[in-house]
Amino acid sequence: MPENILHKKFHNKLKESQKILLVAHKKPDGDTLGTTGAFLHYLKREGKDVTAFCVDEIPDHYHYMCRSHQMSSDPKVFENEYDLLCIFDSSDLKYAGVEHLVAKMPSQPHLVVMDHHSTNIGYGDLNVVFGDASSTAEIAYRFFRINNIFIDPDMATCMLTGILSDTSHFTNPATNSISLEGASHLLLCGGRLNDITRYLVHNKTVPGLQLWGKALERIKENKKEGMASTVIREQDLIEIGIDGNEAIEGLSNFLGAVLDVPIIMVLTEKPGGIVKGSLRSATDDVSKIAKSFGGGGHKKAAGFEIAGKIIEKKGIWQVEPALDLKIGGSR
Repeated sequence: MPENILHKKFHNKLKESQKILLVAHKKPDGDTLGTTGAFLHYLKREGKDVTAFCVDEIPDHYHYMCRSHQMSSDPKVFENEYDLLCIFDSSDLKYAGVEHLVAKMPSQPHLVVMDHHSTNIGYGDLNVVFGDASSTAEIAYRFFRINNIFIDPDMATCMLTGILSDTSHFTNPATNSISLEGASHLLLCGGRLNDITRYLVHNKTVPGLQLWGKALERIKENKKEGMASTVIREQDLIEIGIDGNEAIEGLSNFLGAVLDVPIIMVLTEKPGGIVKGSLRSATDDVSKIAKSFGGGGHKKAAGFEIAGKIIEKKGIWQVEPALDLKIGGSR
């Protein structure tokens, strides 16, 4: 279906719906939050009864975006009746973290999916999915432009956050002409680049950089496999006294931007014998590697979480699964 028709179908569905639930995926990043925030603000402006949900709390450094404080993590919101359910930046319900919640809804609303993952399974009643887009926020930008919807500074800041997050500020292969054009227009619409830079770039703490230092010390390169890998141990977080989720964010993108190696893999130990893997590449399809561990993502940026342990083998860090127990995807 042509892109403009998809966007107009989605617009019509939003106009005819009064009670709407928006969902950002678990372990939220700038893209899912930026897209969700832009639609939340737009729909509130239109007088719709709209609720936004993420199963995980919104990290503090994203609170500069409008209405981030209005996003709920209370699963009880799924007990209400809705005309429309919109899920942003998620290839399936499991990745969104709401598979069990959607299954128990009192009635099944019309489901619209907006996403840019090439691994998206097309699980919506309407799938606004474009694998060539740099980000879901870029698709949201196209939506608002095609439907001649006014983009105010708050919406612009949200979508600009998503584009910059998923292109690593225009340094990774996801960057394209539309993302550059869109970012330029969003700046003209009042997008607050200074806020984005302050909270998402100039946000590293001394303990956080000490943690990155440990990861940099452990980098191993396997030239035969074309891979560089490193690890962060659970003990590292205890010794430094830091929350790993926010401190580790961006490490794999950084290594992908500065290392001249086809594939980057960062493995992180999590409580309960879980290993999180983040994969980046400018040339190879790393989603295939992620899928082999039960994960997913994009061709150039993918990830997984699996029960197992980190081992060193053939000059690279690897994951040894625990009884082949695969538990889900992540980037």
